[in-house]
Amino acid sequence: MYYMDSNAFMNGLVAAILLAAALLLCLTVIRTLVLRRGGRLRTYLYMLTALFGCFALAVGLLGFRGQSSGDRPWHFLLDMKYQPKYTAQGESDFFPDGRSMQLPPADTIPFDGTDFQADAGFHTGPRAEFLQEDARYYRGIADPTARETREGVLVPKEPEWKGGQLVETYYVGRIPDRAIAEAGGWELLITRGRQQFNVQCAACHGASGRGGSGADAHGIVGAYNLSVAPADVTATLLHSQPDGQLFHSIGNGKGQMPGYGHQVKVADRWAIVAYIRVLQFARK
Repeated sequence: MYYMDSNAFMNGLVAAILLAAALLLCLTVIRTLVLRRGGRLRTYLYMLTALFGCFALAVGLLGFRGQSSGDRPWHFLLDMKYQPKYTAQGESDFFPDGRSMQLPPADTIPFDGTDFQADAGFHTGPRAEFLQEDARYYRGIADPTARETREGVLVPKEPEWKGGQLVETYYVGRIPDRAIAEAGGWELLITRGRQQFNVQCAACHGASGRGGSGADAHGIVGAYNLSVAPADVTATLLHSQPDGQLFHSIGNGKGQMPGYGHQVKVADRWAIVAYIRVLQFARK
């Protein structure tokens, strides 16, 4: 069945039914005109002959499967054959320029580029900022191979300090220059960080960043014991963490804190890191 041409199979089946209709017609004629016999058998013959005759008439009008014709086909069931839609190179009364194929709006170029000049702009290939190839800026990672095994688990290597200077391992040591430049300098970066920290982080960690719960709470979540005690981001332990690690924690979460990468964009995460350093310095 699977190796048989479907048109040939259906044409053979239709031909067999038509042959059966012809035989029934002959039997009916012989039974009625030659033998002149009636009864229930003749009634059945009339019924079957009429049924197969109607089918033969339909096949004669519509034709066999696989035939080609230049005439417009008959559509008894439209099955979404005709839809209220624009076709390629079609005309439109809706758009002022009369074209159905509109160019992309401004600032909506696909990340892999376009092959035409449009109002949205033009570039011929993928752009690094769209593909997020810069791991230092987009993920806060300096060396993804810098890992170590602790308690049987492969984890990022701890930061190293030599001569009072941080040596980068897995995470970026300091906020990338790109984040500072795109913000317009340190002052604007910290200002943006403060605004975003108060919007995204203060509910748990408090405006001071000290977190806590109960009587020692600095945020609403801790004051009402809505969760575990939020961490103190100004604690001494976090002072030695690389900026990339703080950035990673904001985007992906840490401990009981969920990740905020879905609602805090990359530039704002770096800005929050910069403001956390300000809060840490202010507490010294």
